[in-house]
Amino acid sequence: MDFRILKRILGLIVSYIFMWGCFSLSAQVNFVRVNQIGYYAHSTKQAILANMDATEFEVRESVTGDVVFRGELSEGKHWKQSNETLQVADFTKLTKPGKYYVYCLNEKSHPFEIKEKAVYESLAVWTLKAFYLWRASIDIKPEYATFNGDDYSRKMGHADDTVYIHQTAATERRPAESFVSAPRGWYDAGDYNLYSVNASVSLHSLALAYEMFPAYYKSLNLNIPESGNGVPDILNEMKWEYDWLFNMQDEDGGVYHKLSSLRFCTMIMPDKDDLDRYMIGKSTAATLDFAAAMAMAARIYKEYDSIFPGMSDRALKAALRAWKWAEANPDVHFKNPEGVRTGEYGDMGRSLTDEVFWAASELFITTGDKKYFDKLDFMEMFETPNWSVVNTFGLMSLAFHKEKISKIVNIDPIDRKFKGLSESIYNMCHYCPNLVPIKKFEWGSNGVIAVNGMILGLAHQVYKSDKYKEAMLSTFNYLMGTNPTDYCFVSRFGTRYPRNFHDRRTTAFGKYEPMPGYLCGGANPGQVADCGKMNYPSSQPARCYLDKVCSYSTNEIANNWNAPMAGLAGIVENIIGRWTDSSK
Repeated sequence: MDFRILKRILGLIVSYIFMWGCFSLSAQVNFVRVNQIGYYAHSTKQAILANMDATEFEVRESVTGDVVFRGELSEGKHWKQSNETLQVADFTKLTKPGKYYVYCLNEKSHPFEIKEKAVYESLAVWTLKAFYLWRASIDIKPEYATFNGDDYSRKMGHADDTVYIHQTAATERRPAESFVSAPRGWYDAGDYNLYSVNASVSLHSLALAYEMFPAYYKSLNLNIPESGNGVPDILNEMKWEYDWLFNMQDEDGGVYHKLSSLRFCTMIMPDKDDLDRYMIGKSTAATLDFAAAMAMAARIYKEYDSIFPGMSDRALKAALRAWKWAEANPDVHFKNPEGVRTGEYGDMGRSLTDEVFWAASELFITTGDKKYFDKLDFMEMFETPNWSVVNTFGLMSLAFHKEKISKIVNIDPIDRKFKGLSESIYNMCHYCPNLVPIKKFEWGSNGVIAVNGMILGLAHQVYKSDKYKEAMLSTFNYLMGTNPTDYCFVSRFGTRYPRNFHDRRTTAFGKYEPMPGYLCGGANPGQVADCGKMNYPSSQPARCYLDKVCSYSTNEIANNWNAPMAGLAGIVENIIGRWTDSSK
């Protein structure tokens, strides 16, 4: 037996016996990890090898097994997040299109393709079409919902033409138990409720991707009911959410925090859920996030006034009314009232200055009115954004539009803060043995990684530095399979992907193959009691993932994770794929 193989086997036995927190020997699932979708012929191509202690690797043709490339492995580095020693296999010089696998010490990767064109186009399409499959208030029809022969059509759920005003949202004009109509929108996650905060942050990722590469998205056919109407399909899909979000603004300008039943329904299809639904609470956070999202809508839909008459003006007016309400009500926090047990998205105990920053940023970009820029506090900390910390969304938009706004204001603070953020995320990725930018694995770790990937892509566009491009690509590769779980984290893509989402539709469908295009939450060592601690393959943070319905802590899906995943896929297609009109 090869001494290196024997050494690796003995080392693994010892590590599994003594490894702190390891639950089972099944924790190590694959030693050779690749982007399971594939690689562009002209781009950087890397695999990650775990605990191999090898010096060389091979790339082999997937059918014949013929060796087409040999290369040296990088020096091994220990990654405490997975308790593995990782090596990088770089086969960038292999440019011949074909189907291959990486081979080392009798271990081989999942198969992958090297292609010249459209490597990730299907991924870009279906991570966006996931939002069509999420739609409320419409029948999902088979001609738009079939993937590789599997039909995910379903009956309409939640017309939402009778949504009751909860006592926490009551006003004199809209008293408790009166009702409003608020149809459309996307289901938020694995449940059937709709939340203003998460809707707004999800719209930002999609809107920014469109603003970065409008020509690409004008060419991208999603095959949804609105396709062919003269509007890019990404904007058609976003309009379904915007149409609902307009309904969340009360007559006084404030925004309802959520449209929700009082409790979650069971694992049934949307049309079977007959629980009463309510407008619950108003909050400053929801109102400012709404203002930011509507300010973006005002500028991106302006071009399509002839097709969507008045939408741009309506969005700007709604944003201004929301801003005015928030100025008069600067500290209204949301907490689930007694008797309500659905998602909270509350900002209790946090300052709301980050929401002010985001809303003011988008209003300034759209209107050019310097009074909004004067509201921006660049002394704030800027980090990876999420639904509860949103100022970086504003910084991203300002950075992208900095040339436009430089005619009005000094952009030095924007440049300084965005460059600092970009460098921080780049360094996080560059110095990580797994080449992924994440500090801590927690709820929605894949969403954090996807957002950081978008930031790196934006940094490449703003600063034209290849180091950001390469870090973006390795971040993307992680989500597509170069991670310690050995999953491609987007359903129906790659060889090994999640099948058992914590999602009511997925469970109620009862199909072996899940709906395509959904990014699961990802590794998370917290809340493992959801399935029972011993059912998880490992307690190591980067390996603590379980593809079971019970695992809401790692295997749920959500708008605010899928949106940056869709945005990142489109950005990668443009920056790495070098998309042009002639590349189709």
